[in-house]
Amino acid sequence: MPETTYLDAITQAMAEEMARDERVFLMGEDVGVYGGAFKTSAGLIERFGPERVIDTPISETAIVGAASGAALMGMRPIAEMQFIDFITCAYDILVNFAATSRYRVGSACPIVIRGPAGGGVRAQISLPAHQGKFAGRGFRCADRKSERAP
Repeated sequence: MPETTYLDAITQAMAEEMARDERVFLMGEDVGVYGGAFKTSAGLIERFGPERVIDTPISETAIVGAASGAALMGMRPIAEMQFIDFITCAYDILVNFAATSRYRVGSACPIVIRGPAGGGVRAQISLPAHQGKFAGRGFRCADRKSERAP
């Protein structure tokens, strides 16, 4: 098996799924023309077009809300956060809507939420205020799996 970087593996996995299933699409801040904050979506807009690689406004709640709605309508969204710390902004939609949709409306909400954490970036964002404070909260809900990279 050839060696690859973690970022290249993410890009390859998203491209493979998008090629395999036309319902899969990527949405998030700067994922289109810019190629993502860490370039994990570089080249995807050229390969799959702007209908399947969608730049969104800076609103994590809107990204997760739109992804949840699309999933309930049969699509398979990948919602990308620029930094996973901002996922706390979308906890309400995740915990009270996406995680409970199977029990409320009889349909699962198959979404992927992807976001980087750490990686040696010295960004002065909300890290001191939020990092670790909410770790694991909400990830015990039904129909939700949380996998963290080492």
